[in-house]
Amino acid sequence: MTEHTDFTAETVADWLRENPDLLCQYPDLIDTLELPAPSQAVSLIQHKLLRLRKDNEHLAEKLHQLTAIAAENERLMQRLHQITLEAMSAQTDQAFVDCLLTRMADNFKADQIRLHLAAQENLLSEQTNVINHQPDVPEWLDELIAKQQTYCGRLTRRKLSLLFPDAEPAVGSCALVPIAGNGLLAVGASREDHFHPGMGTVFLELVGNTIAWRLKLAEWDDRKRA
Repeated sequence: MTEHTDFTAETVADWLRENPDLLCQYPDLIDTLELPAPSQAVSLIQHKLLRLRKDNEHLAEKLHQLTAIAAENERLMQRLHQITLEAMSAQTDQAFVDCLLTRMADNFKADQIRLHLAAQENLLSEQTNVINHQPDVPEWLDELIAKQQTYCGRLTRRKLSLLFPDAEPAVGSCALVPIAGNGLLAVGASREDHFHPGMGTVFLELVGNTIAWRLKLAEWDDRKRA
């Protein structure tokens, strides 16, 4: 600081940050300082220890949260691995669809699940809860499929009725997972906040990749029968 500097609380604080040994040079200043809460602090050292303890508690809480998230991600990955194994080993299209619907309902707490296809009709589209939209694919549905981005949140009643026909209970929120340009997986929940825009979609997208591969297998089988 120079003699022409205007002294403010900010400039003094900046100077102290650059000269942290001030109280070592002038220890008598400690007697004139007013310390903030916590009130039980009777010295600067104790006050600093209390602040460090509070920071450590905050870091411990953050670590606990991150550990919980990591544990949940590990459980989801194990469930995804199980879904993949069972789906890919299903001997028939119906067994594949049944496995997919059951596992998705259990692992993602979903109330309604539908597989929507926009590609050429095949034997898979004859299964229950599989809906084929060819040749009349709604424009908004076609745009969702083309974007190849998973959507989580709420939709209008008209769109929900198309995605989940005759759904009981009614769907309040949903996740829509595009499947390699062939369609999308619609996962619905009765709670309006169950699927929301801020949630992660990595695991849903991995399930979408599994379905896309199975669709290719179904397509190859159809060609063999032709």
